[in-house]
Amino acid sequence: MNPKHLLVDISAHGFGHVAQTAAVLNALDMQQIRLTIRSKAPEALLRARIQHPFKLIPYQQDNGMVMHDALRVDVLETMRWYKAFHADYDERKREAALALEKLKVDMVFANIPYLSLAGARLAGVPAIALCSLNWADIFKHYCAQMPRGAVYYQEMLAAYDSAQYFLQPEPSMPMPELNNAKAIAPIAQAGIAQREQLLESLALPDTAKLILVALGGIGMQYPLDTWPAIPNVYWIFPDEIIEAHPRRDFILQSEAELSYMDLMASCDVVITKTGYGTQTEAVMNRIPALCVQRPDWPETPFLDAWHSEHGEVEFTTWQQIQAGAFGELIQSLLERAWAKPSIQAKGAVQAAELIQQMLSQTTSCYTARF
Repeated sequence: MNPKHLLVDISAHGFGHVAQTAAVLNALDMQQIRLTIRSKAPEALLRARIQHPFKLIPYQQDNGMVMHDALRVDVLETMRWYKAFHADYDERKREAALALEKLKVDMVFANIPYLSLAGARLAGVPAIALCSLNWADIFKHYCAQMPRGAVYYQEMLAAYDSAQYFLQPEPSMPMPELNNAKAIAPIAQAGIAQREQLLESLALPDTAKLILVALGGIGMQYPLDTWPAIPNVYWIFPDEIIEAHPRRDFILQSEAELSYMDLMASCDVVITKTGYGTQTEAVMNRIPALCVQRPDWPETPFLDAWHSEHGEVEFTTWQQIQAGAFGELIQSLLERAWAKPSIQAKGAVQAAELIQQMLSQTTSCYTARF
């Protein structure tokens, strides 16, 4: 029996899309599946997260929102991008369908480029979408009142609605306009805590406290000059943020010599921003979090409410981070005992079972389907 060809399209707008998708792919039984991934996410990240062999096609189908930095949407540039993208949208859909025919795809799994879903509908290829958000509703929040914004929104919404299912892992933003929405459990990966090994490799005392800084790197200027210094507290930064060691308590992430998830599970606190990936992973690994809020981002109230219910978290603003006025919040989190029950992150398995079931029902046929 020839293996079924599963095409996975992943948005590169933030790494949370990769985290969600990788967890689902890792839960698949790959004995009869051939995997192709299309994404502009870094190949190293994809191969670190996804355990199965796959062919990678560097390919961008969506742009999400154009960002000033990791926290602020550039609304005008976003609208310019969508205006250009939708100017020849019907032709783009035909090209997307032809690409599926050329690749001989049996099924599309998207998180969450909508063009491939529209192409799959045109080509008669089964498709599932999965994400805690969708670009149609995010776009609507920022741009729907602009000229032709409502038209673009409806085209995006129709593409998402064309999939057999749009899977919404808890906690997702509401998507009331979708007719195919299906709620599933949270998706979050568990790391393996290796605290003693980590402290030893970094030549730190057993009493040292480790803070993982995971704010994302899209144009962010980290205020290292005002960063608080707390006795016996060490800050682990992404390598691209600090090229050298301006302070003894600043540590490069690569020095930890652990996978990202094992590193998080080995730390005492994580600093993040509003976003599905790290917020759910912090809860899954029972790591207290300091979360920089994004007040205008549509997911914020739903993610933050869920995080408050299931995890130990304090919220702050980027202005407080820039001023270095968050040392007391870190101290509070370091002293806090985890009092919440563990979550059951079964969403990846639920999604994988549905994909497996749909793939088993497909029959390959590529003769003039559109």
